[in-house]
Amino acid sequence: MTYKIIAFCLQQRLLVLIASGLLAVIGLFSFERLPIQPFPDVQNVFVQVVTQYPGQAPEEVEKLITLPIEKEMNGLPDLLNIRSVSIFGLSVVTLTFDDAAEDYFSRQQVLERLKSVSLPAETRPLLGPLSTGIGEIYRYRLEAPGVPLVEQRALQDWVIERTIRYVHGVADVVAFGGGIKEYQVQVDPNKLKNYKLTITDVYTAINANNASIGGGYIEHGNEALVVRGAGLLKSLEEIGNIVIASNQEGVPVFVKNVAEVVIGAAPHTGLVGFNEHDNVVEGIVLLIKGKDANEVLKGVKAKIEFLNNHGLPPGIKIIPFYDRTELVRHTVHTVEHNMLLGATLVLAILVIFLRRFWAALVVIIVIPMSLLFAFILIETWHISANLISLGAIDFGLIVDAAIVLVEAVMVKVTLEMRQHATAAHMRQSMLITAAEMSRPMLFSQAVVIVAFLPIFTFQRVEAKIFSPMAYTLTFAMLGSLIISLTLIPVLLSYMLGPKLTETHNPLVQAMEQRYHKLLEAVLAKPRKLFALAGIALALSLASTPLIGTEFMPKLDEGNIWLTITLPTPVSLNRAKLLEQEIRASILEFPEVKSVLTQLGRPEDGTDPKGFNNLELLIDLKPKETWRYGKKDDLVKAMNKRLQVFPGLLLNFSQVIQDNVEEAISGVKGEIAIKIFGQDLKILQEKANQITGILRTIRGATDVAAEQQSGLAQLLISIDRAKIARYGINISNVEDVIAMAVGGKAATQILEGERRFDVTVRLTAVTRDSVGAIEDITVLSPNGGRIPLAELAEIKVNQGASRIGREDNMRRIAIKCNLIGRDQGSFVAEAQKKVAQQVHLAPGYEIVWSGQFENQQRAMKRLSFIVPVSLILIFLLLFWTFRSTRHASLIVMNVPFALIGGLVALLLTGIHLSVSAAVGFVALFGIAVQNGVILISKVNLLRREGLPLHEAVLQGSISRLRPVAMTALVAMLGLLPAALSTSVGAEAVKPFATVIIGGLMSSTILTLTMLPALYSNFEK
Repeated sequence: MTYKIIAFCLQQRLLVLIASGLLAVIGLFSFERLPIQPFPDVQNVFVQVVTQYPGQAPEEVEKLITLPIEKEMNGLPDLLNIRSVSIFGLSVVTLTFDDAAEDYFSRQQVLERLKSVSLPAETRPLLGPLSTGIGEIYRYRLEAPGVPLVEQRALQDWVIERTIRYVHGVADVVAFGGGIKEYQVQVDPNKLKNYKLTITDVYTAINANNASIGGGYIEHGNEALVVRGAGLLKSLEEIGNIVIASNQEGVPVFVKNVAEVVIGAAPHTGLVGFNEHDNVVEGIVLLIKGKDANEVLKGVKAKIEFLNNHGLPPGIKIIPFYDRTELVRHTVHTVEHNMLLGATLVLAILVIFLRRFWAALVVIIVIPMSLLFAFILIETWHISANLISLGAIDFGLIVDAAIVLVEAVMVKVTLEMRQHATAAHMRQSMLITAAEMSRPMLFSQAVVIVAFLPIFTFQRVEAKIFSPMAYTLTFAMLGSLIISLTLIPVLLSYMLGPKLTETHNPLVQAMEQRYHKLLEAVLAKPRKLFALAGIALALSLASTPLIGTEFMPKLDEGNIWLTITLPTPVSLNRAKLLEQEIRASILEFPEVKSVLTQLGRPEDGTDPKGFNNLELLIDLKPKETWRYGKKDDLVKAMNKRLQVFPGLLLNFSQVIQDNVEEAISGVKGEIAIKIFGQDLKILQEKANQITGILRTIRGATDVAAEQQSGLAQLLISIDRAKIARYGINISNVEDVIAMAVGGKAATQILEGERRFDVTVRLTAVTRDSVGAIEDITVLSPNGGRIPLAELAEIKVNQGASRIGREDNMRRIAIKCNLIGRDQGSFVAEAQKKVAQQVHLAPGYEIVWSGQFENQQRAMKRLSFIVPVSLILIFLLLFWTFRSTRHASLIVMNVPFALIGGLVALLLTGIHLSVSAAVGFVALFGIAVQNGVILISKVNLLRREGLPLHEAVLQGSISRLRPVAMTALVAMLGLLPAALSTSVGAEAVKPFATVIIGGLMSSTILTLTMLPALYSNFEK
């Protein structure tokens, strides 16, 4: 079959060249359209149900909102997990679905179920935006000197947000800070008493005096006149002039007689600071899942430029401070630099070994052509293109087939030239040689692709990280094989003659002479080599505990995301003072470019946080300007500086890392320990106990438990017996509490296209203390005004600040990050100590989660699939050689590739991560490939009649150059990735290091132990 393909290509050379050019053009077009991400999106399909229940404590939010929604969502198709958070005034239920789910179908299913949920009338559950943990692509703030913050926020909500959301690919624009504008009716209770009115009367009057109505139409001559009754409120004065009632003399009582009407901000749920500015308005642009961030950002920036130049009032500007384009640019630069340097090194090795520039150039052509072929399939199949999938492309794997073919053709052409063969004869000889080499080439590539089989079986997080890499490499290798069997023979046919003849190569000659002596010694005493190799393998395996394990190395995003948990009962004003001091401390570091602070949560409820949650986005200057050699050292210095603030719990992370960790496990931290149970007090006690244990273990940092209690509450317990004596209902008392203390929107006022609430509430001085609230009166049916203190028990106590749930049970989480230690050994020690010291009652359970859980799941799957993959490789080898002995011989050589890989990890201090494990999987395929090349040649010589010893010697020596070249180009092709320190290089470094180290030991043993084993087997 391959003979016919190559023969056809040599007969139709022009057609092959045209097809290759067409492939290049389509590949370039596909590459231009390819959405490149810095990191893969690892989040499963998920849907958030956000329900705001203003003024309600977490206990009521859980009972009345969260539990009914959770109950109804059970049993959704492909549902994997239900998590929820209930805090003051907010419920967020997160539904995670498995890999088989589809985003829009899952959202539709959730919407249908929500229709059946019975919730309080004043609540309305909404779905969160269709975005992911890596969806934050752009952040900006408003710069508006002299403009009130509420007006800045109004511009953000009604002008900027809708303009940016118009861009295709934008899921949402989250506004944060500044305060939502509202018209406030601040009622004086003493004036109400004078006029014998209640706050409910004020509310009802305002509600009834803001409407427009249609009266149909009338005929006026030849015209039809539409009848409109216009009664909408337009200003503060009109609100103040609303009549509430008339006194006994018939004099009207206006709103302005009992209240002050002003424009102000709704009660804050969060505040934003930036550098020296204590209060700014921030916008966060979210990307729709699966869209190209670069293309969307182009549209966003175009809209912002329009707004800055034409769409905003003079003096108001949108100032960006976080742009995903920068990270993408750094990522692409890292990949391009490593690829170009790798390709240059590969070309240098080929020129050194082949001594023919044009022959080396023919081999190099395979690299861009294979990549372009891969880009076509990646774009067609919608495979993620990111730092890991592109950065892990090994040029050695791609050019292996071409190296073997070109080297064999050069040997054949050199012989033909010595015999003065004609061009036609040389072309026929090249066809025969290429056809002979096609079988081992085909099966070598198939073996490497089969070696990637375990990666295709990954699930969830690890699948989303490594499957794109496996697909990309497989597509590139498939392209390499096609190019090597079609275009390469055509190009070689144009160079038949002196351009392809071998010249004297002193380096190769010296290598062959020394290798000949070494091989003679090995074949004479093979058992010594077998023993040394076995000892080396045993020692390398024994060193595994020293290497340590982790899920994935930390990817440097060039920023720090610092989450600080303040004491739970902290007030907004006190939290703001702490935030200002902390921001000033961080800005003192010369490595810091800018600091954004977010206190609390945005008003849309998509991020369930309280006033005790402070988040800092710390943008860093280039590393070459730092005083510290590593980012961990800078983090340690910041941590030490912040220890002057007592009672703070710190968590250092990065923007994308933080969002992804929280989205996957619901906890911000590398290691997450979850305790399940029902009693919040017991959960908190056990969490605090585990926190104390973790802090004693080496490597632990940022250890903290969720604080689910300690929220200060003013509890108004209504006495039913007392209100019954006055003829008052529970609802009458609760309406007064909600309206007088919390405030209630009576209606809305329109300013052009904008809408703002008109809120009724008591003046601040009459509701800002326990005593003032006790004096608030409730009107009885007989007209008496009864103080709240007479109707209820009012006391200050502590309640739940946050109630977390997962899979229909309450749970509390402890998070932990690591510095200077691997995840595997840390978790093993922590699990042992926790099991010894923490004892749980029946109904309570501890679950270890976070990145550790992902690593365990991936390694468990590898432990099963890798042996299956080796069996498939064995079957391919058997099919190739038609011999169980030869197939077993090559498979036996595979474990020895572990030696160099493990030693490389140990020497470089890199932990054994899933990335490194994937490197070992690829390494096994390369080791088998080199074995196939060598054994195929020995078998060919034996079929030609050479004795066993001579066949082993000559076959091994003749394959020294191609085996050495394939190993060197594979190692040098990945060397830039292994040595790179650029942004994002950490992702590919373990993969590259394992292959480079493993190939060193694998190549040496393939050239020495494999011939010895072959000789022993055949004897």
